[in-house]
Amino acid sequence: MTFSTSVSVILFISAISCWATAFGGLREDLKDFVALVPRRRIGYISARYYIFDPKFRQAVEFVRSDEFIATWQQVRAAPDFVNIINYVSDYGSGYDITTLVDSLPTRLRAYQLSRTVPVELMLRRDLTTFLWEVMHSLPRTRIYSLIAQKSKQSPEFAKLYKALRDKEFRELVQRARLSRDLQDPIKKLSQKSINVDEILQIVFEVISWGPKTS
Repeated sequence: MTFSTSVSVILFISAISCWATAFGGLREDLKDFVALVPRRRIGYISARYYIFDPKFRQAVEFVRSDEFIATWQQVRAAPDFVNIINYVSDYGSGYDITTLVDSLPTRLRAYQLSRTVPVELMLRRDLTTFLWEVMHSLPRTRIYSLIAQKSKQSPEFAKLYKALRDKEFRELVQRARLSRDLQDPIKKLSQKSINVDEILQIVFEVISWGPKTS
């Protein structure tokens, strides 16, 4: 399994953490979601892959390099990517998330892998199950319940979640994925074992865990 799954989880945690420290009404709502993420266990799983998977190690070094920053800047400058930022700002959070998006690479580069891994995880050498290990580590039922609760109690959260579940958001993401401006950086990420399609699959999977919106 590639580094992309770990990237998507770290990005997801970082994005929620950014929102949780920035926006008044959403702050407490999103802190509750951050608290549900088993970051220590995910860190252990990532560390195990760092030990046993050479491609994973290569990808980690890439994310920590200046080459990654240059690749991110290409992504950030693409008009279709900017459209996604504008959509979430205008129809989702109601806040300009530009600064938060721009801080994600720094947060990702600063992510520290655990220096220790529990023995039971070290004894498992099947690297093809990393995706499912991570997905199964997330408390899906509790996430569903919390999304349902927040959607009823918090108008700001309900607005954000509805925007993320909306067909227009998925269409914007797919348009960006196929954008000519993004093909070179996506190719570079792929060369470093970071699969953008897998990242998107995981993000939309987690978003879909909540109740359907009308």
